[in-house]
Amino acid sequence: MNPRLALLSIGDFVYISSMHHLLRLAAFSALTLVGCTHSSSRFERLTASRTGIDFANTITESDSLNVLEFEYLYNGGGVGVGDFNGDGQPDVFFAGNQVSSRMYLNKGDFNFEDITDSAGVGTTYWCTGVAVADINQDGRQDIYVSTIHPDRNKAVPNLLFLNQGNDANGIPHFVESAKAAGLADSSYSTQATFLDYDRDGDLDLFLLTNALENFNRNNVIGPRNDGSARSVDKLYENLGVSSEDREVRSHPAEKTLSRSATAPGRLLTPRSSLLTPKQLTPQYKDVSAQAGLVHEGWGLGVMVNDVNQDGWPDIYVANDFQSNDVWLVNNRDGTFSNRIAETLKHQSHNSMGMDMADINNDGLIDFAVVDMLPDDNLRQKTMFSTIPYDRFQMARRLGYQPQYIRNVLQLNSGFGAEGRGQRAEGVGQGVKGNKESPNPTPYAQTPMPPAPNPLPSALPHFSDIGYLAGTAATDWSWSALFSDLDNDGFSDLLITNGYRKDITDLDFTSYNRDDGNFGTDADRRAQLLKRIVDLEPVYKPNFLFHNTGDLHFTNVAADWGLTESSFTNGTAYADFDNDGDLDLVMNNINDPAFIYRNQIVERVKDSSDGHFLTIQLRGKPGNLEGLGAKIAVWANGQLHYTEYTRQRGYLSTMASGIHVGLGSAKRIDSLKIVWPTGNGQLIRTIKTNQVLTLDERKATPQSPSFMQLQLLAKPLLTEVSTKLAGLDYQHQEDDFVDYKAQQTLLAHKHSQIGPGLAVGDVDGNGLDDVYIAGSAYKGGTFFLQQKSQTGGPVSFRRKDRLAKKPEETGVLLFDADNDGDLDLYTVHGSTEFGRDEKVCQDSLYLNDGKGNFRASSTALPNTMSSGSCVIATDFDHDGDLDLFIGGRIVPQRYPEPARSYLLRNDSKPGSVRFTNVTNQLAPGLSRAGLICSALWTDVDNDNWPDLMLAGEFMPIIIFRNQQGRAFSPVNTPELAKAVGFWNSLSAGDFDNDGDMDYIAGNNGLNSRLRASVEQPISVYAADYDKNGTLDPILSFFNGGVEYPVHPRDVLTDQIPSFKKKMTTYAAYGKTTLPSLLSTEKKTLAQVKRATFLASAYIENRAGTFLVHDLPLEAQFSPMFGSSVTDLNHDGNLDILLVGNDYATEVLSGWQDAGLGLGLLGDGRGNFRPLSLAKSGFVVDGDAKALASLLVANGQLWYIATQNNGPLRVFTATAPEAVYHRLNPASLHPATGVTQRKQEFNYGNSYLSQSSWVQLRTISEKNHN
Repeated sequence: MNPRLALLSIGDFVYISSMHHLLRLAAFSALTLVGCTHSSSRFERLTASRTGIDFANTITESDSLNVLEFEYLYNGGGVGVGDFNGDGQPDVFFAGNQVSSRMYLNKGDFNFEDITDSAGVGTTYWCTGVAVADINQDGRQDIYVSTIHPDRNKAVPNLLFLNQGNDANGIPHFVESAKAAGLADSSYSTQATFLDYDRDGDLDLFLLTNALENFNRNNVIGPRNDGSARSVDKLYENLGVSSEDREVRSHPAEKTLSRSATAPGRLLTPRSSLLTPKQLTPQYKDVSAQAGLVHEGWGLGVMVNDVNQDGWPDIYVANDFQSNDVWLVNNRDGTFSNRIAETLKHQSHNSMGMDMADINNDGLIDFAVVDMLPDDNLRQKTMFSTIPYDRFQMARRLGYQPQYIRNVLQLNSGFGAEGRGQRAEGVGQGVKGNKESPNPTPYAQTPMPPAPNPLPSALPHFSDIGYLAGTAATDWSWSALFSDLDNDGFSDLLITNGYRKDITDLDFTSYNRDDGNFGTDADRRAQLLKRIVDLEPVYKPNFLFHNTGDLHFTNVAADWGLTESSFTNGTAYADFDNDGDLDLVMNNINDPAFIYRNQIVERVKDSSDGHFLTIQLRGKPGNLEGLGAKIAVWANGQLHYTEYTRQRGYLSTMASGIHVGLGSAKRIDSLKIVWPTGNGQLIRTIKTNQVLTLDERKATPQSPSFMQLQLLAKPLLTEVSTKLAGLDYQHQEDDFVDYKAQQTLLAHKHSQIGPGLAVGDVDGNGLDDVYIAGSAYKGGTFFLQQKSQTGGPVSFRRKDRLAKKPEETGVLLFDADNDGDLDLYTVHGSTEFGRDEKVCQDSLYLNDGKGNFRASSTALPNTMSSGSCVIATDFDHDGDLDLFIGGRIVPQRYPEPARSYLLRNDSKPGSVRFTNVTNQLAPGLSRAGLICSALWTDVDNDNWPDLMLAGEFMPIIIFRNQQGRAFSPVNTPELAKAVGFWNSLSAGDFDNDGDMDYIAGNNGLNSRLRASVEQPISVYAADYDKNGTLDPILSFFNGGVEYPVHPRDVLTDQIPSFKKKMTTYAAYGKTTLPSLLSTEKKTLAQVKRATFLASAYIENRAGTFLVHDLPLEAQFSPMFGSSVTDLNHDGNLDILLVGNDYATEVLSGWQDAGLGLGLLGDGRGNFRPLSLAKSGFVVDGDAKALASLLVANGQLWYIATQNNGPLRVFTATAPEAVYHRLNPASLHPATGVTQRKQEFNYGNSYLSQSSWVQLRTISEKNHN
């Protein structure tokens, strides 16, 4: 027997197979070990002559059957794996389109026998999805097949093959029984999946539909969610077994299969018994409308899971075309609600297959949905012609959630503070009580359990990290399957792809559009068919991504042996040779099916690695397979969590059982299972390399809770009700389309960068107030903190400023005139006003000491430049506050930087005046770059504030203060190499060594463009066509070659002369950047390059700077606001971060994966990310500024602004510290304390200004 395979027996929890079966397994394992010649790859593709599987899903096209007449021609068929004859070896069923479906019996050692005819499972319909399950609960695997018809006006019924048992030769026989079961649905279905949606103990059926239509389904017409659409999914309730069928069998125990049964036994008819004339057939009823299934959608993928961990199954539907995906959350009363917008930021546009798994072993289920984004430049340029911004905005206005053409990998970040306290019971806890079932029928009924009160309202937060993980672009994709294919303990990802005719080729579609007005209809149709015949296919190898364990996936398809190009659709995994690793089976169009033997077990010579556990479930009658069970395995400090369902990927069903790769773990510490009924089991100390079978009859009502700790743990922060506190604020931004204002080549808008935020005491009552910058002509807003009685609630009074000026960006509260109160400086800038520089003149408002402001018309010099930030310090030590104002961009001249200003305060009593000394004191500062953030900070500990700058397409720059007489740029080699899209700067002594280190917010690593020194992102800007407009051409590297980023039509709209160079989309796809721009044109261009995109911790080592990437969670999105604080009161500095960017062009899509993040520092410059449940800090919109605010009760509040979103406010859940406000009268805002230096800034982070409070050091904490 294979030494890596055994059957484990642990008391009553396990069924032990017969000795006969055990010997067969041993024999086949021995053959596998000694009888095969293994290839050098991990997977070996076995030929049809080797396996006996000769199925090919052959499509024969004709004038009447082609992709023009039938657009689902190449959508393919699925695969169903099941042990159909009960011998312990997985068999295979292939769905055929024009050809018959076929079944192959596993004879061992990858030898299969075609038993289609004798089994009675041949088909004549166009079959799509395959759902394998024990539908009638007789212990045998049945098959439900979805069907369609090439003619949209014709319908054919789905098929239900009920397994009647084996004949005398051991061949299973099936009887088609869809009509008898009430499942002969003819709704143009794609796939079915089984679940117990009402938790009454039996298997109901969800049916995914994808009806053909007579209109373009990518038209933005608005969602139809009233049930009237042609393509609406179906839900069939299992009503139990009719009394007529129950009389067929004589054994009394057989009645336990009805829904009214109470006996705990399990019925298994012997496989060798003669076929009975009639089997028990459950009755199904269409309850779609009553259940709330009313959403139009063209479905291609479906998964069942418990998204909110309330113990009730929910359903995710992946929909093609313009229709949004749907997440049907179970209301626990027989109905569902689509709540996808509450948990996802965006979706794939052409959603196809999907799967769910815990990809990072944190106990939270993540998921992938695949789309059509190509990974090579040529295919990208022949698929995308323009950037449809108007269409995107129209879709949003009509109620569609954002969708982008790319695969998504949605990482589950769990519940934030809003998900806490909703539920006292653990996950999957059983529910007691009775409730009359609606719609009584003559069949046996079990009362539906009541819904607990209150219902959990929260859903977990998901972030799409597909770009970061490397899984976003796999071309015309179909199936996505997670499984641990190398037994290293992490789920790998298989994505299949291919399409017979590339009908998205823009040269094809544009030719047909332009040529479609000539000739008769018949002539045009004939020409079109001829061109379709000549179309190239999308024919390439499938993708196999190895999970490296750190949220990165590497395509190892070639290395692991998946080298063949194909048109692969449905795919399944199974351990066909029972050796402990997962093999693969794939249904191909016009090619024989692929069978890949996994050789990892044989190739791992060292027994210290590649361990596994296989789990089989024995549920109670009604759900004998335990579908919906939750399993958690702990080994070597790792958690492996699975929610058990078999219909996965695309059109397919996996083998029964749960496979867990365990890496080097030789022993499992514990295993917990929660059955769908809510009962649970706990097993400790289990050996690996075993087949373990669990029996629900031994489970107990006390179920373990996998999410309970997360839900009940006390977070560090709690959200403050802004309405109760008087801080209710909603930012409003005009939707200005920068791309239509001369420069269509912009990668993102520059009119959507606020709002900024400033904190300070403006009314002189000793309490800090808040000012939020106003968007264009809307005016800013004050929130004045009110004094209250001791112990009273913190409250604010809103005061809107009447002055409604052009867009305010940076804002600052500081004492400009040295009269002891805080005045207000507002920077103006945006692309919304074109080249009119007058609207960008900054403003200074002088305070009368009571919070009343008047504009000063004489205090400021000319600052007519589109600016970003403003910061203050006394840089010349003369006793007043001087200013730096950062310049952003010259509108309509990107990437030209706007002017920045160094303003010296030359005020005298009764006269406020600032002087522009930029060129005098800091030559080169005026046009230093596209400034986003600036910081006055003492980088060299000489007690003179230096100037640090960050911005787009620039390194972080330091100007050293020469004792107020001049500023000179500092040579910083490490910083100079890190040219990025820097957004923010915050200072803190994170390593407690007495100098200031820095947190720098960058673009992050989760975008479609990658950058390095060797392969940077570049912009080449010049007036290439001599029309007076600056043309910024953005470039990137793909496959080691530099190409323009923009779609062809976008580029030629900006520079029409380029059309002569690139007459076709294919020609443009082959055009490199060097071939696009002649040497002469490149010489004329302004060139900027970005080489570093990670947000970073910048370590100061006595004036030498080292750049360290922040933890990966900080790279999910662009980082803007940051706040340096001590969250856990351990004396070490921590960080709160907010970000996202909704101003990007819509082909790339919003960078929206940020949820708000807390990083705990260890005092040595290392940071540990906090889960949402632990931090309680959730800011998930287009977040910008972040400031700390000291409130009347001595606590710190953290305030975050969001563009076009509400203000979010948080405070400590169980405060351990009371803070005291420092008087900002100190004009040298730095203080040295034991072990750590702290600076107090007038402005920091991104467009932010915080209260001045002293944070305790470790020594102070211990002393206190």
